[in-house]
Amino acid sequence: MLIFMRRALTTTPALLRQPLAFVDIETTGGSPARSRVLEIGVVRVEAGRVVAEFRSLVDPEQPVPAFITSITGIRQADTVGAPRFGQLAGKVAELLDGAVFVAHNVHFDYSFLRAEFERLGATFRPSLLCTVRLSRALYPAARGHKLQDLIDRHGLRADHRHRAYDDALVLWQFWQLVLRDFDLATIEAALARQLQPKPRLAAAES
Repeated sequence: MLIFMRRALTTTPALLRQPLAFVDIETTGGSPARSRVLEIGVVRVEAGRVVAEFRSLVDPEQPVPAFITSITGIRQADTVGAPRFGQLAGKVAELLDGAVFVAHNVHFDYSFLRAEFERLGATFRPSLLCTVRLSRALYPAARGHKLQDLIDRHGLRADHRHRAYDDALVLWQFWQLVLRDFDLATIEAALARQLQPKPRLAAAES
């Protein structure tokens, strides 16, 4: 059984020294109870260096709605032969183990992966870092904080929007920008304000 427990964070500097897993997922809908993960992208960073990358379509074991195809370009036919989440769970667990889970509107991505792990009988409780909230804290004068806003405003590279790996890579670029533009004390304060012990589910802002 895979078991992930939230690790206690005593100080924000300790958080900055932990591995970071920049994560994005595509799903078949907005409800983790009724919808399923369709694609996963992860970029794992340790000591400021990318040490592992992962991307995979996932067989959601349910139809891919037309509106999801219109957003992501992922068709039902693309999932034929793709692994089910249970077949990927071990690799995903390895990539996320001991890392802060970083995503844009993190509770959306987290809630879906938590639901997938729970279907396998596993507990998934990583430390969470939301880049939407980080952007709002550090760039309060900016008009928008959706992922596309960050891309446009900061000139980040996104070859294929609304594809899991490419969006995860955008988050890694944004984090590097933050480290370049702000001093450590400012970053620490922004992170400390958003760390919460009990995540709440949220709708996607991507």
